[in-house]
Amino acid sequence: MKKIIKRVLFILLALVALYGIGRFIDVAYGSWQFVKRQPYLVAQTQTSMAIKWQTPKSEVGKVLYGLTPDTLSHTLNEEETSKKHSLTLDKLNKCTQYYYKVISTSLNIDNNGRHFRTLCEEKPTQRLWVIGDSGKLGADQREVYAQLYKYIQNDFKELDMWLLLGDNAYSSGTQKQFNKTLFKPFIELVKRYTPWAVAGNHDARRWAFYDIFDFPTNAEAGGTTSGHEEFYSVEDANLHLVVLDSETVSRADDGDMAEWLRKDLHANKKPWVIVAFHTPPYSDGGHKSDSSWDSRGRLKDMRETFVPIFDAYGVDLVLSGHSHGYERSKLIIKHLGKSDTFSAQNIVQDKKTDYTKSLMQKKNSGTIYQVCGSSAKLDGATYSHPALPYSLKEMGSLIIELTPTTLTSKFLNINGKIADEFKITKNLGKNDER
Repeated sequence: MKKIIKRVLFILLALVALYGIGRFIDVAYGSWQFVKRQPYLVAQTQTSMAIKWQTPKSEVGKVLYGLTPDTLSHTLNEEETSKKHSLTLDKLNKCTQYYYKVISTSLNIDNNGRHFRTLCEEKPTQRLWVIGDSGKLGADQREVYAQLYKYIQNDFKELDMWLLLGDNAYSSGTQKQFNKTLFKPFIELVKRYTPWAVAGNHDARRWAFYDIFDFPTNAEAGGTTSGHEEFYSVEDANLHLVVLDSETVSRADDGDMAEWLRKDLHANKKPWVIVAFHTPPYSDGGHKSDSSWDSRGRLKDMRETFVPIFDAYGVDLVLSGHSHGYERSKLIIKHLGKSDTFSAQNIVQDKKTDYTKSLMQKKNSGTIYQVCGSSAKLDGATYSHPALPYSLKEMGSLIIELTPTTLTSKFLNINGKIADEFKITKNLGKNDER
């Protein structure tokens, strides 16, 4: 009998070991598998832009660029041959549109319509397109994208920034899946815009995400040096955008991300602060923020650790995905517990659409929380969280429009209707100075 038990245990241990080895091989292969990839933009700053692409054969990468499509008078070449290419165009002018063309001998590159703009110090108006959990290929993804195109009247120059709220490549964030669900369906966007992509839990299943994208670690795009690709800030005209990683780094109050966030928000001088990360602090959609176990406690962690920081520095808007629906709060503060602890004391302004704030950053001035995780998938949900009274079981995306004194956010649903909208207006308070 003992021999039989030992044999069974040995077989079980062997199976576990084989599974572990197989799992590691599968993760590593999906993370580092080489795939051909059309050129895309990363690491946008005021004076530079990086272009990455991957060719089937080793060759010297080459980019032509200039101020008009017909005068690509500048040339940049790589120094060595490679299949994986990355070239940074530097010494560019601020807030300036450039046109470019990528040359390859082994990859048939689509160079039609390739252009980009460097980051601005000032701009009278800005428009952001925000999608969440968009990495499922299909008719719904295509239609959400098509509604953006109609909204901007078929003119990509009407868009300034593209923000992705995570789960950008289902189901496991492999190199091949990123090609299939991001780079191919959104080819016209990646030609023209840096995908400021948040890491989602599905992206975190492989190691491809931080290999594909290059994010600023030394305040190259503005803000404060973080030293980490997982969290950083980008400043473009009226906007101070903060990107956090709710999935793979410490969410502790004394962790590197929280400590950096305090420094970064304290130093900010831009009129609008938007923070983006994947797992929302409040949700009653496909994921439940009332559960300490949902998503291994990440919803609870983001609420308890980071909401006090948002309150302390008057963050205007927090964007998340993860729950595959749409949810939105009023202007709220200081809600760290479960939904049954939310009360009128947490509401700064009890309005549906029009809010006001001081032009200067102020503690406890209120934050609006939006969950938009339905750009390619939709969950069943109850939508009964009292902090999120404006909730819809609909697919869509966000259009965010900024001026120096206004922020307007619109939920553009899959049918082309603005299904929810709010506006924040900032004015000088009696104790404020410009």
